Parts: sequence; C-alpha cells; structure tokens
Amino acid sequence: MKTLLNLLLFLISMTAVAEHHDNERVLVFGGTGRLGAPIVQLLVDAGYPVTVFARPTSNRERLTGYNVRYIIGDLMDADSVVAAIDGKSFAYVIDASARGASRNAFYDTAMRNILNAVSKGEVRQFILHGSVGAGDNMEKFPDIGFERMRGVMIAKGEAEAQLKSSGMPYTIIRNGFVKPDGTPATGTASLTEDDSVLEAVTRLDLAALTLQCLHNEECMNKTFHAVDD
Repeated sequence: MKTLLNLLLFLISMTAVAEHHDNERVLVFGGTGRLGAPIVQLLVDAGYPVTVFARPTSNRERLTGYNVRYIIGDLMDADSVVAAIDGKSFAYVIDASARGASRNAFYDTAMRNILNAVSKGEVRQFILHGSVGAGDNMEKFPDIGFERMRGVMIAKGEAEAQLKSSGMPYTIIRNGFVKPDGTPATGTASLTEDDSVLEAVTRLDLAALTLQCLHNEECMNKTFHAVDD
C-alpha cells in the first residue's frame, strides 16, 4: 500500500510539473546555431517545451536526440514568420539568431518580423542576444574598431530599440568576444548593467546565463553585458 501511495504521489507530481511547463512554452530563433543550440539543450534538460524556428535548410545536427518541435520559415520573409507562428502561443521568446550571409539590415528586419508575429500572444519575456557596441554603445569603445562594422551595429541597435518599445517584458544580453566553439564553460560568467565593459565569454556560459534570466524578475526590462573574469 505504501509503495502504491508513493507511486501515486509521484505521478501526481509529474503531472503538475508537466502542466506547469506546458504553460511555459519557449520559442527559440536561431536554435540550431552555435549559441542557440546550447540554449535549447539546457531548456529541454530543464523540462521546458521548446519550439525552434528554423529555415528548411537549417542543419539540425546539434539538436539530435533532443525533444524539440520545429516550425519552418525565413526571418527575412515577414509572411512566412507570421504563417509559422499563427495559432501558437509562447510564454517566452529567445532570439539567438545570426545574420550569416544576410545583409547588414538582417537584425532590425528580423526583429520587426518576429515582433509582428508574436505580438498577438501573451509573451511574458523576450530574451535577445545582442552585441556589445550595438547602436550608441559603439561610442564607448573607440579603440575596438566597431566603425568597420557600423552597418551591422546600427542594425543591432535598432533591433534592441524595437524590442524595448514593443511593450513586451524584455531582457537583452550583449556579448563582446565569444570564445571559439568547443571552449568549455567556466561557470564564472555573469551579467552586468555596466555597458562600458567588454570581455570574452563562451557560448556555453551565455546559454547558462540565458536560463538564469528566464522568468527572473531581476532580469526584466534590462540590458546586460556578459562578463567573465
């Protein structure tokens, strides 16, 4: 009888967890990429239902073995983004996309299309992975050479501005130098609101910081720089 009772309590607890996470669906843009994939992996491991927005040609190898749903579209095609998301609701949206070979305006165009598609839902938090030097932040790093990437950095700044003015609760995590793929996480990375710092971080640590900020009031409506001493 005791064993049966314990089993029943376990099943009830698992049902509660499943229902809890069912209301915490996460949509990830760039989820098959070098930063997005580690984020998706941590989300799945934590029990979140994850949907990845991907192009038809996206390489899904990094997510092999992970229970992930896919919706297909092109971030540069507003209609395809709306069509992919139509009728679906997400509690959290994470944008870890990168422009690849796309034009400089990728970031502001992608943000406009994403916001247009998800604005009908009740998004509790939108986490954007951006770059140190985005927009006016370039001025704080005159010796870095951001001027050579001025078009990209302006587009990233405009993407941030769109998100901030959207009315959605947001978190922006800027990174500076990202260490090469395969670099182990240090476990010592953190976030600061000091926008005059630029340090190297690993993608694995950025993924962990993302999970730390998810549904975290201390991260809401703030812009951070990722640092690692």
